[in-house]
Amino acid sequence: MSVRADLDDAGHKKSILRRWVTPITVSALLLVLTTAFIWQIDAPLQHDHLIFIYLLPTALIAIRYGSISAMCVAIVSMAAAAYFLYAPRFSFSVSSPLDLLEIIFFSLLALLASQVVSGFANDKDVERRRHTPRAAPRRASWRSMAARWFRLPRRPD
Repeated sequence: MSVRADLDDAGHKKSILRRWVTPITVSALLLVLTTAFIWQIDAPLQHDHLIFIYLLPTALIAIRYGSISAMCVAIVSMAAAAYFLYAPRFSFSVSSPLDLLEIIFFSLLALLASQVVSGFANDKDVERRRHTPRAAPRRASWRSMAARWFRLPRRPD
């Protein structure tokens, strides 16, 4: 990491707790909660493609902590889905080639989403545009709008 990444907004050095422990703890907690939620849905209903629910914690972590933490969440989500959701359960081997392809596509989509979402969340240009005052729009009279829409001859105002 660069020296600038180790400094917060005020220029102070970030603590180890804030830089590493908090993102790992929050990521693990979100993954546990998501896995428990999927496990509760999957048991009685036997739905397919529940792995894509893991995109939600990946996006949340990308918004809050950046793309590196989100990529780690995506990789651990893939492993958790392979272990808990796909047959044979409680094993990292996946018996169906179609399920393996779904896990691969989920991984690619989650890694891409983590990059895109973190890029949007940290975009300085968007933040700059948000705070830049814009000129007030010129108000048109009803007569000039009607003339433009219905191609009426315009009268001088």
